[in-house]
Amino acid sequence: MAQGEKPMDLMEIAQGFLILAREQMALGYDLEDDRRVRAAAEDAWLAAVQALDHVMRRHGQIPEPGPMREASRQRFLEKAGRKDLSDRLSVFHDQLHGRIYYLGGIPGRNSMGFALEEVDQFIRTIDGEL
Repeated sequence: MAQGEKPMDLMEIAQGFLILAREQMALGYDLEDDRRVRAAAEDAWLAAVQALDHVMRRHGQIPEPGPMREASRQRFLEKAGRKDLSDRLSVFHDQLHGRIYYLGGIPGRNSMGFALEEVDQFIRTIDGEL
């Protein structure tokens, strides 16, 4: 970071991850490179959690460290009356972070594109409504 620049906030980082996910996804499918598609899935997952962490901080909260961080994110959403968003976060965790990134279960291009759009909508929703 250059002197005098303000550091990026977590929402800006989330948006950067989502841009990177879209780029990696396009390259991955164009080049038939599963590693890039898997990286896109992980980048999309990171976009969702960075955005949620931003919103939690806005409310004076941070996720618990270590293995309880996912549960604390879920509790935050549920206490805000947004079980729907908590459920979506679980799907992102299971599909993007788990099935695609860790297990290498590469979906079709359209399905992956839809997943990234779902993450984008999730980010816009939590930023605007919570």
